[in-house]
Amino acid sequence: MPGRRAVAVMVPHLLADLIRHVLTGRGGLGIVAELADPESACKRLRELAPDVVIVGPAGAAQPLNAALIRAMLPHAQVLALSPDLTQLLGPDEGDIGEFTPDTLADCLRI
Repeated sequence: MPGRRAVAVMVPHLLADLIRHVLTGRGGLGIVAELADPESACKRLRELAPDVVIVGPAGAAQPLNAALIRAMLPHAQVLALSPDLTQLLGPDEGDIGEFTPDTLADCLRI
């Protein structure tokens, strides 16, 4: 089992499967939970204390976003997917890259 743990938040299941494949194959991480409900996600994220959080495509009115998660879990790397799934935002504020398996893996390397 990989030493670093990731949680996917509001990521569609098919996309979460693809991300899981990249994380375990290239990034040495394991997804320990997939959280679909933004209302309970905050509590679960605090309990799980993951190393990495990947936030699904964000709408304008989304109550749970990367900035909020960074504030809750300052030790975690937080990545977010753009609404059209073409960009990967993070891990630092202002980081924007094309959403590809290579970019995802590169963002999570220490």
